[in-house]
Amino acid sequence: MRPFLRRMCAGEYEMTVDKPQPPTDDENDPYTRWQGFRIAQLGLCIALFLTFSVATLGFCINLLVQPTFCITACVAKRFFFFSGIFGLLSVACGCVACLTRLADFRNTARVARHRNDSSRAAEVERWRQSYRRWEKWTWHLFRAQLVFFAIQEGSLILSLGITYWPRLM
Repeated sequence: MRPFLRRMCAGEYEMTVDKPQPPTDDENDPYTRWQGFRIAQLGLCIALFLTFSVATLGFCINLLVQPTFCITACVAKRFFFFSGIFGLLSVACGCVACLTRLADFRNTARVARHRNDSSRAAEVERWRQSYRRWEKWTWHLFRAQLVFFAIQEGSLILSLGITYWPRLM
């Protein structure tokens, strides 16, 4: 006990009583942080698959502008055609998903700015409903983009597989 008393007298230990702190605005800090990650990841995924779709369309267009078109089988040509169509649909869904995300962010910012203003409560609720609708549309468009991209890639692989299968065997 003696060393403890010496240290206490020397001021090494401080006697304090922790008072309960009132809750802060950062109670949802982990949720807010992960929500930010989710928002960033969704934008990254939309952009990634948009890039893949555009690159695949560029590859298809490059095959089309060659002096000799290597895809000669009728079934392979149809798969190639479907690959182009679904690639365009995937790009369209990706672009519209980006626009719906922007509208969602705009309405979310409005709600955050005016949520404590009681005179605009009806307007804030309308904006809340709007950004929830935009968010649903964004997710639906992202899923559609993924499905169209998968069909695009599958069709292109089948088309090239039918064309080049004899060379592989």
